[in-house]
Amino acid sequence: MKLINSIILTSILLIGSLTSFGQQNKAHALSMQDAFVLAAKNSAQLKVSKISTALAHQKVEIAKLGRLPEISTGLNYGYLSNSQIWDPSFGKHLTRSIPHNLTQFSVQASEVIFRGGEVANNLKKANLEEQIAVLNQNKSLEDIKFLVAAKYLDIYRLINQREVYVDNIESSQERLKNILSLQKQGLVTNNDVLRTKLIISDLQLAVRKTDDNIEIINQQFNTVLGIDLYEKLIPDSSLLTYAFGDEDIKKLMTMAYENNKELKTVTKEIEAAQTNMKVTSAERYPRVSLFAANNLQRPYTYSTPALDIYYNNWIAGVSVSYNISSIYQSVRKIKAAQIQIEQAVARDTVQQQNVEVAVNADLIKFNEAKYELTTYTDDLRSAEENYRIVEKKYFNQLALLADLIDATNTKIEAELKVSNARINAVYAHYQLQKSIGLL
Repeated sequence: MKLINSIILTSILLIGSLTSFGQQNKAHALSMQDAFVLAAKNSAQLKVSKISTALAHQKVEIAKLGRLPEISTGLNYGYLSNSQIWDPSFGKHLTRSIPHNLTQFSVQASEVIFRGGEVANNLKKANLEEQIAVLNQNKSLEDIKFLVAAKYLDIYRLINQREVYVDNIESSQERLKNILSLQKQGLVTNNDVLRTKLIISDLQLAVRKTDDNIEIINQQFNTVLGIDLYEKLIPDSSLLTYAFGDEDIKKLMTMAYENNKELKTVTKEIEAAQTNMKVTSAERYPRVSLFAANNLQRPYTYSTPALDIYYNNWIAGVSVSYNISSIYQSVRKIKAAQIQIEQAVARDTVQQQNVEVAVNADLIKFNEAKYELTTYTDDLRSAEENYRIVEKKYFNQLALLADLIDATNTKIEAELKVSNARINAVYAHYQLQKSIGLL
């Protein structure tokens, strides 16, 4: 349709309008995909999700450290006092002089070799949390894309409405010339002239309001994209000429189960809850570690008198420890972990139901939008033909101006309905793509 597809006229009107675009920034063409790329690069909301993903990745790196041995070292240097000695009854007291210069240096290393899989499960849990963060980031990107699509289509809708108004202003001005000619011939009254001027005035006001709304939404759109606030968008004219085919609900459901970000997230949350159960259960197992230590000290205080010498000793072996309190503490922790698993499973069931309802509803709306476009297109043909007939009758003195005004309003309304129906069909398509996870 001429009014919908003429992008050249759109750009001329967009740049040339003095009422809507007071700023001097030039307009530029931008496809929907290019808008998605800009939003993904510059969106402040998406940057928060990216930071969360980076944090989750860092937690994985920290969890990996659990596989490495723990190594510690210490150095003490100071003053060592004399030894004070008492007999068992504290009746006698002696002071023994020992070297006062104290030096101690120690190195100790230990590595856990068994803890019921705690280290491995902590690492797996961190990996799952990273995967959930990535899915949340993808979900945020999907939300941003849908917001961009909605704003993009809102701008396109208003531009198309503006074209309808401008086109009808031109038609009304041409009609006014003819009416003025008829007035000079005494065939019509001044009332017809005034009413036609009122129609033109109303259409010009509609253009002004539409320009203001375009500027407002354009600025909101630019904020999401992270570009200059006063950049003007020229939408891609091919967007509305895309032919949408029929969709099969079974195929859509299969794609939704495979690609819906929220379903994927819930699945990972179940796995994470199950892994957390294993981590909690590990507290019931003993901790077995290998250890080695070396100690260098001065003076040697295990002789009488103490010797001002350096001495060194080392030790290595196996350490086994068990937290006895875990016998009664872990029961409650495991119960909480089980509840967490049940909660995740229940959330998965709810999410599946939500996805099924959303996909079905969006498919209905998509089919409704296509049917609406077909219906309004047929109505527009009728309205245009009716306007042509009434206009011809009017200038042949066979119809009143009221009839022509009514036919004009009907045609304008039909043109706006077709314009909006085309936008609605594209919007419904993107909504359906979002529901199945392919936006």
